Amino acid sequence: MNKLPPVVLPKIEFTREFAFSDADFERIRKLIYKEAGISLNPSKKDMVYGRLVRRIRELKLPGFAAYVDFLESISGKREFEQFVNALTTNLTFFFREEHHFPLLAEHLKKKAAASGELAIWCAASSTGEEPYSLAITALEAVPGARISVLATDLDTSVLETGRKGIYAADKVARLPPGYAAKYFDKQPDGSFQAKSQLRNMITFQRLNLVESNWSVKRQFDAIFCRNVMIYFDRDTQFGVLKRFAPLLKPDGLLFVGHSENFYFASDYFHLRGKTVYEHAKKP
Repeated sequence: MNKLPPVVLPKIEFTREFAFSDADFERIRKLIYKEAGISLNPSKKDMVYGRLVRRIRELKLPGFAAYVDFLESISGKREFEQFVNALTTNLTFFFREEHHFPLLAEHLKKKAAASGELAIWCAASSTGEEPYSLAITALEAVPGARISVLATDLDTSVLETGRKGIYAADKVARLPPGYAAKYFDKQPDGSFQAKSQLRNMITFQRLNLVESNWSVKRQFDAIFCRNVMIYFDRDTQFGVLKRFAPLLKPDGLLFVGHSENFYFASDYFHLRGKTVYEHAKKP
C-alpha cells in the first residue's frame, strides 16, 4: 500500500508595521530598567512592541530605533513619562487577594486603640482600587479613628483615575455586599464615584520606587506593596525593602503579593504569615 506524502503547510510570515530588532529591544530593556527597575526578559519582546507601537504612530516616527533615539534626546524627556506608563502593568481590582484585608482590619483595631490615628501606604496604587479597598477596610474596622492613606505609583495616568475615584459598574460589583451603596455614588452614565469622605482620606502622588530620593518621610502602620517587585531583580528588591524598613512603625506590617517571597531580606523583615511581614527580630 502506497503511503501518501506528508502534507506540508505553507509557512505564514507575520509582518509588523515597524521593524523591531533585538538591538531595539535591548535598548528599551536597559532604559526601563534604569528608569523603573523593571527587568524585561526576552519573552516580553512582543509585549513591548504592542505597548509602544501606538506611541510611535502618534509621534509619527519611522520606527523603534528612532523612538529610542528620541527618548534619549533632550527633547524626548516628556515622552519618558508616556514610555514608562505604557510598559507598566496595572492589573488590579477591589479587594484583590482578599485574605489580607481581615488581617489588616485586626491590626488596625489594635493600633487605633493605642493612638486613634492610622496611616497606611499603598506603594503601587495603580488605578486606585487597592487604596480605596484599604480605606474602606480601615473605616469598617475603626470608624472613629483618624485615617490617612498614601497612594503612590509610577504611572501618572492611573494616579489621575484614582484621584477621580470613578469606576465602571462591573468593577464596583466586586465589592463586598452593601459596600457599593455605602461608599459610592451612582453617576448618570451608570458608573460609580467614591464618596467624598472616602476620596478625602487618600492622597495620590507619583513615586518611583527605584529613585534615589523618596518624597515619603513619615512612618506607617501598614505598607502594601503587592505584585510590583516581581518585576524587579533581587538587588533592586533588596534595596526597596531596606528603604521600607525605617518607614514602617516598629509594630507595623508589610503586605506583599501572593507570589513574592523576600527571605533574602531577613535582616530587615521576618515572615509573620501568608505574604505578611513584620520587622526582623532584634538580637
